[in-house]
Amino acid sequence: MPLYEYECSDCGEGFEVLVLDSDETIKCVSCDSENVGKQFSTFGLGGSDGNLGISEGEDSGGCSQSSCGCCC
Repeated sequence: MPLYEYECSDCGEGFEVLVLDSDETIKCVSCDSENVGKQFSTFGLGGSDGNLGISEGEDSGGCSQSSCGCCC
């Protein structure tokens, strides 16, 4: 049961919805409009410092400008 973030195009209200059915019609919690758009969620992408866990630089084996040690 995914939790999605939406923003109403009519009133600008941002809200979250627990979507139980993929065919469910999503309405704004503030103005009841169906003119809403799903927002990109960054939940769970990084730690509290914003680090995505990718090391940089050649010595660390991480990503650099010319190559990436993270890829196969």
